[in-house]
Amino acid sequence: MKYEIFLAGVGGQGILSVTDILCKAAVETGFSVRGSETHGMSQRGGSVFANVRFGDIHSPLIMERTADILVAFEPAEALRYAQFVKSDGYCLVNKHPIPSPSFILSKETYPEIKVILNQLHRYSEHVFSLNATQAATELGRPIIQNIIMLGSLSAVPDLPLSDSALRLALKKQFKPQFYDLNLQAYQLGRSKFEEFLN
Repeated sequence: MKYEIFLAGVGGQGILSVTDILCKAAVETGFSVRGSETHGMSQRGGSVFANVRFGDIHSPLIMERTADILVAFEPAEALRYAQFVKSDGYCLVNKHPIPSPSFILSKETYPEIKVILNQLHRYSEHVFSLNATQAATELGRPIIQNIIMLGSLSAVPDLPLSDSALRLALKKQFKPQFYDLNLQAYQLGRSKFEEFLN
């Protein structure tokens, strides 16, 4: 058995924190795990992606059309890396746009969100979207949009990481004073994806 999660977004969205949490949960579950990350111009909002693979694996890199889940913290980045998700995999997208420097410098027009989501259906049967940034802002901490996305990921069918393993990894990741708020964000994302499944 092997399982692959591709995470994509722009610098400052907490992708590497989510990668760490997933790796901790996989270790807690007893899996062999490999992860890799590419920071790009992360300090300036550039494209960032990470690979998490666990189970019977030997390399940290995900090949095209093999990821079980694509988690995109930014919609255009979802489209940039859509070729990595398999057709029956899940594509989870934060609908809040943050145009990267590549858009700004090229003077390209940022695509409409509904256009991006429609195009994603060419790659994956299961496309789920929510405005995690807005939801996090309503909780009082826009930065925890990444944990809302993690919560959504936690409810994907057949994910071999249990809710309890992910919660434990979440607890280990943050200082105690931040745990309750992060848990609230996690539960919100999980409930949103459960609504999508129903």
